[in-house]
Amino acid sequence: MDSWEDVSKEALLATNSRAPSSYRAPSPSQPLHTSRPPSSVANRISREIKGVSETNLFGPHRNDQSFGPSEKPASEGHGELLLKGPMSKTRAATPTGSFAALGPIVRPSMCFLIGAIVAIGHHRFNTWAEGRTVGTNPSIPQEWVFRIGTAFAIAFQTILASSLAFVICQLLWFYARRQYMSMIDINTLYLVERRELASTVFSDAIFRSPLLVTATLLSFLLPITAVFTPASLGVTTSSFDVVGPCQVSAANFSGDNAAILFRNNGTEGNYLGGPRSSVQRLADATFSSQSIPPLPQYCGKNCTYQTSIDSMTFQCERNVPLPAGHLGDTELSYLGPGLRVFWNASMAGPEADPPSPFYVGWQTGATHIWFDGSAGTNGSALCTPMKAHYDFTVRTINGEQFVTYNMTTTGPLKSTTQAATGEAVQEGYIAMQVGAVTLAARSRLLGVVSWLYYPVARVNIYNDSSPVLLGSFLNVLEEDAFIWGDVITGIEQTAANVTAALLNVDLGLKNSECTYSHTALVYQYKPENLWIPYALALGVVGASFILGVIVFRRFNPENLTTSFVDTVGVTRNPELDSLALRYRLGLSDALDDDDTARFRLGQLGDGCVGYGTKESIRSPE
Repeated sequence: MDSWEDVSKEALLATNSRAPSSYRAPSPSQPLHTSRPPSSVANRISREIKGVSETNLFGPHRNDQSFGPSEKPASEGHGELLLKGPMSKTRAATPTGSFAALGPIVRPSMCFLIGAIVAIGHHRFNTWAEGRTVGTNPSIPQEWVFRIGTAFAIAFQTILASSLAFVICQLLWFYARRQYMSMIDINTLYLVERRELASTVFSDAIFRSPLLVTATLLSFLLPITAVFTPASLGVTTSSFDVVGPCQVSAANFSGDNAAILFRNNGTEGNYLGGPRSSVQRLADATFSSQSIPPLPQYCGKNCTYQTSIDSMTFQCERNVPLPAGHLGDTELSYLGPGLRVFWNASMAGPEADPPSPFYVGWQTGATHIWFDGSAGTNGSALCTPMKAHYDFTVRTINGEQFVTYNMTTTGPLKSTTQAATGEAVQEGYIAMQVGAVTLAARSRLLGVVSWLYYPVARVNIYNDSSPVLLGSFLNVLEEDAFIWGDVITGIEQTAANVTAALLNVDLGLKNSECTYSHTALVYQYKPENLWIPYALALGVVGASFILGVIVFRRFNPENLTTSFVDTVGVTRNPELDSLALRYRLGLSDALDDDDTARFRLGQLGDGCVGYGTKESIRSPE
């Protein structure tokens, strides 16, 4: 059996000239438009398909006379109704000043408003989560918090895409009314409106309809907001402190259970004989390490506690005259024999008495004469031990300890050369405890660092027995050069470091309040990461929507859409039917192979809005 196409081609050669299949005679009530000649395109296509009948095109030959009055197919009556229905002509234009004309704008404007509300809701959700502990406050799993943020972002771009779709649709009809195009060009516009990527990017539509292509590309970029905005809410570590009870060192020298720091003078009763070996070792270790030793962690590895202690300090008077020969008797430029002293700390009173001051003299130099001593310091001082009150703050973070203190001088030290009796016994006991600390700290500073040179005999005698060589304020170079730093601060720091080290000694405990440090993962909100993408999207879509409203009021008063009904309505034109039939029958290789077959949307001769040629469009728009 022959195919439909074969039957149609045979009918094309055998039948007489008849109107195209889509043509219907006007009803008596419809006026004929005889003033405009038929389109040249329509005439040429009609001649090419001359002799093709409706029976040949849409089914086997049928003898309508074989049906009686009561046997007439119902489809014929329905076909007549279809031509008179909405598919034969588009809806009438709504007056621009009426409220109904604004109806199509309501839905996209509501979408834009809802998108802005979603953005505000996302901001409020992130603000609510800011600073809350992950997983516990509230007890929402972390992944669900991020999923909610992602849902906000996706809802935002989806809703704004609906508003932007209104703009794209209006721009489609704008360009369809503004220029004559081939069938393929019109088809490309429809593909761009349907967001077909290849037609949008790789076709020549960007030159024919730049605003439409731009709006479509913006719709492709809207999902970027769903990429950036969820990252506005992240997590970070946050430290917070909780104050609670604890026990710390009482630092009480007179307590019943406090350790004894001094040795008695066996020959003269209850006089101070010196520091105990444990205290001396503590002072030696502190001075040699040039820092405060690790202190007890009374409240754990992440905690801060405070305690106070009454101890001693060294109060130094700078640039005092030194005793004769204190720093040697040889000038730096003198080449003869003599004693060169780089450090000398000697007592200005009884060494066994803690309040006794001591002289300190120092000069930067080396064992060779021509050393440049300008890099270090030179000076002298008279240092006196004094009573002092210390307030220590010990902060431990993950096991690493940081100690700070405030020191206040409270007066001179009490002499321990006389026995304490009566009510002064306890005061004398405390004086010997503090005195033992003073002797232990001062012993690290006393002594001489010198060089005795005999040029004739070429004999060098060194004296570097002073423990001061371990001080943090001295830099010793390989060529036996002694470069001094801030000596006075170093002496005062020595007293503070030794006093802090006493917190490792058992001096009793007391109730106190400690600050416990905790670290937790909390949500962190960065508003700029949320509002920059949202603001850009809202601004671009808002400007596009205003353009869409202008185009809608000016170029689409009929409120055409790309629905099936409107598509059929604007294509119910004999010229289009003839061109489609010609292509269907193989008389043309492409729908746009003829340059004269150009169409645009406009008002046809019968008053309907549809695609037509220059001859069939009633008047230019």
